Amino acid sequence: MAGTNKLLIRGGQVYDHDGEVHHPPGADILIEDDRITAVGPRLAPEGNVEVLEASGRLVVPGLINAHYHSHDTLCRGLFEELPLEMWLLYTLPMGQNRSLEEVRARTLVGALESLRCGITTVQDMLGLTPLNDRYTDTVLSAYREAGIRVVFSPMVSDVPPIAMVRHRDSLPADVQEMLGVMSLPMGEQLDYLEHQFKHRPARGTLHWAVAPFAPQRCTPKMLAALAELADRHDLSIYTHVYETKGQALIARELFGEHNGSLISYLERAGMLGPRLNIVHSVWITRQEAERMAAAGAGIVLNHLSNFKLKSGIAPVCDLRESGVRLGLGCDNCSGSDVQSVFQAMKMFCLLAAVSEPEPGPGLAHEVLRHATLGNARTAGLDRQLGAIRPGYKADLILIDLDDVAYLPYNSAARQLVYTESGRGVETVIVDGRVVIKDRKVKTIDEDALRREVAGLMRHFIADYDAVAASRKRALPFMLEAHRKVWRADIGMSRFIPRTR
Repeated sequence: MAGTNKLLIRGGQVYDHDGEVHHPPGADILIEDDRITAVGPRLAPEGNVEVLEASGRLVVPGLINAHYHSHDTLCRGLFEELPLEMWLLYTLPMGQNRSLEEVRARTLVGALESLRCGITTVQDMLGLTPLNDRYTDTVLSAYREAGIRVVFSPMVSDVPPIAMVRHRDSLPADVQEMLGVMSLPMGEQLDYLEHQFKHRPARGTLHWAVAPFAPQRCTPKMLAALAELADRHDLSIYTHVYETKGQALIARELFGEHNGSLISYLERAGMLGPRLNIVHSVWITRQEAERMAAAGAGIVLNHLSNFKLKSGIAPVCDLRESGVRLGLGCDNCSGSDVQSVFQAMKMFCLLAAVSEPEPGPGLAHEVLRHATLGNARTAGLDRQLGAIRPGYKADLILIDLDDVAYLPYNSAARQLVYTESGRGVETVIVDGRVVIKDRKVKTIDEDALRREVAGLMRHFIADYDAVAASRKRALPFMLEAHRKVWRADIGMSRFIPRTR
């Protein structure tokens, strides 16, 4: 076709989920504009074709991060050993009412790290404050500049953030205010989303999703309206559910009319179905997971942040056996510190291994499906992303098999999952566009971004120091509320037992 841009990736080992996953055969890949049009040996397309030599390279579907928040990228390295509810004391204010320059820079930093780790799509469940066009334009412009694909879902809720904390009534009024006792009107937030979906339609590398912050932070009316909005615009839904023991306790004690289950609460609001993805699910029961599986709903696991924020260990074996569809996320840069699906995949396999003493089948090929096809399914982009097949979007990464992680080279699947750190990522292609080649980013000036962030951080750290000083009074009260939660018996444990 006249005017079509053609790219031929020649001679790489092409990873096929349904083929030989340990030693993939060599093949060529023809890309026309943003789509893969042919995969096979010795392709000879007609016309003007750019050729990318891939001999000695493993060609893999672009990795997808199904849970991420770009609003706290600049908080990386500021926290350690804080339970989630106490961590929110610091991260919530540091993501709000920031300058447009800072919002742009933090978005670019997260996108840059993602691309360098082979992530071609991020699901940005963004806490955007204020919720307005200028902030939205800044974020989306930064993603376009970086060249990464984004599934964008500004978080909304009509119940204040304090609802995330059990025993919140025991906290002094000023401590409650630190966590947040106000929320935007439901109508204002719904109008904002309607405006975005209509006036910034999904195209190219932009996709939309709906993101109620969490069930306990939304009234039934809000959840029902969001479910209807997702249906009308054909969008997926992401929401935080059962991340901590406190949230499981909230469900049992405050949602009695829904059988003490946040899954029942979501179902009654019309949200439990194939569009729904609940994030974390550390404290979900087996029965709830089976109900989700029956409804076609999914779970996005985030083991790394669950560990660091002391939330517990998601029941990997129960979830796999329940049949619920699974995806993987990397979460915040301050909560897990790195945007690496390689780390998330390895953690999934290792946790599954230590959850069952009997030997089982290898999980590397399975988790690669979760990180590509499964994560694409969370966004409703199955049959578009996650595989190297004709008709799919051309989102690919080339791995350098000369890297020491592949010395010796015994299994593509196992070594991608267990040994690859991101160091082997040499070339990244998104929507048919080469955004990293020979490990050099082609879309943005990394050195200029570093200088810009260094300048912004002087003001950012001064603001953080002020926030940290103001939160000292809250810590004893928050710690006691935290201990009350842990003294409660809810009939399950998600921590490694201590020996005495």
